[in-house]
Amino acid sequence: MTVYFSRGYKLIRPLKLSGTTWGADYNVQKTLYTGRIRPVLEYGMAAWGTAAKSSLDRASKIQNQASRIITGAMRSTPIQAMETLTGLEALESRRDTKTLLQYAKYKRMQAHPMHERTSMPTKCRLKRESFLHQARRLERRDPDLMEQATAPISIPTTLPTWKRKEFPEICTTVPGILQKQVQSEAERKALTLEYISQTYPNEEWTHAYTDGSAEKATRNGGGGILICRKDAAPIKKSIATGKFSTNYKAEAEALKEAAGVLKNSLMLPGDTICRKIVIFSDALSVLQALSNPQNQDVSELATALTTLQQSTEKTVIQWIPSHCNIQGNEEADRLAKEGGKLPQENQQVTFGEAKTIVKEKQRKRWLQQHPQYNPRDSYYQLSRKDQVIIVRLRTGHCRLRHHMFSKFHIGDTPVCHCGIADMTVEHLLQHCPIHQKLRAETWSADTPVQEKIFGTLQSLRCTTDFIRSSGVPV
Repeated sequence: MTVYFSRGYKLIRPLKLSGTTWGADYNVQKTLYTGRIRPVLEYGMAAWGTAAKSSLDRASKIQNQASRIITGAMRSTPIQAMETLTGLEALESRRDTKTLLQYAKYKRMQAHPMHERTSMPTKCRLKRESFLHQARRLERRDPDLMEQATAPISIPTTLPTWKRKEFPEICTTVPGILQKQVQSEAERKALTLEYISQTYPNEEWTHAYTDGSAEKATRNGGGGILICRKDAAPIKKSIATGKFSTNYKAEAEALKEAAGVLKNSLMLPGDTICRKIVIFSDALSVLQALSNPQNQDVSELATALTTLQQSTEKTVIQWIPSHCNIQGNEEADRLAKEGGKLPQENQQVTFGEAKTIVKEKQRKRWLQQHPQYNPRDSYYQLSRKDQVIIVRLRTGHCRLRHHMFSKFHIGDTPVCHCGIADMTVEHLLQHCPIHQKLRAETWSADTPVQEKIFGTLQSLRCTTDFIRSSGVPV
């Protein structure tokens, strides 16, 4: 373990190539840590996760040191504050996640020696918990995990190559559609409707919309199907996708159900469904999985779509953007929510679904512990030197007199040079008479301190300009 952790300390050395006023910014530093350093720290964690607490603390210290370098925070900055800024989950929490995932895998691997032990009572231990003790303790924390009916991990089966030729065409783009952050909802809707009318005209194509969702993304899933027909009322259907269901599973089940409904409708005499069918879905992850012949998560869906393709002139699965107020998609979304309210069966949960459920529960637990975390924070768009200034102002752990005197006993007094009050972040930004003129030039109107250090990108840049112009080191 000593050699293992010493390697971790060596790996964080590249992060030190950035200072507080120069070097790689937050995004580059975090990518380097999560992509290169953290995987080394976590290697075999499910096995050594039952080690003594002192060993686990050594791994946590490496991440804490990396967090300080990434943010430019001072050594006195609380760990939770750095986790909120970086969005990094504590290694102890990630160990719990990996333990639960490994336990879920053992439950489903019927030929593995550990499979039988997952259903046997655990023996008492005097000092530390065994892997099974730890896994069961974590599972009791979330009763949902204990109620799941497990689906065995089966031998992979792929769709034969000759069958792929009969597979529907999958389109995962709409021309002109950009990311939500840079394009309005109205623009995305207009581009999508124009593309649909030109590529899939109503006179030649049958339009079907599907959607799926799950309560808190982990349970009571529902799917919605809307099939528009010429000269006939649309077909609407809601289905329940299981007591323990992810959004991904609900979307896939809705697509599979739509394929079955369409095939059955084509077999009815006198039906008004065109032989060219397009199914619209906003489930990009499901469509990308369908594009990969080796993906086992959607093998049943792939079979259903292949069967449908054999009964039609042409079938296309077309992605469309979500939440753009496209009428068919919104109706399918409503039907999916109704499906979630239907009686749910406790269907078998695959390892892939269990993995998603465990990670989602852990993520929500982390968000409850870090309510101030904001992934769209303007702070992430600043330069390295500006990011360091904002981090120190937000946490209050900086080089201002109040903090240096009260925390490190450095200096003779915590009082500001103006002699009126302690030199705190709020005093410097809001009240200090020495910087009154500069403050008026920087902010034309009275601005709350929260806006100055947690506000928009423009507000944050005004704050960093003020700090640099004031000459006060933070």
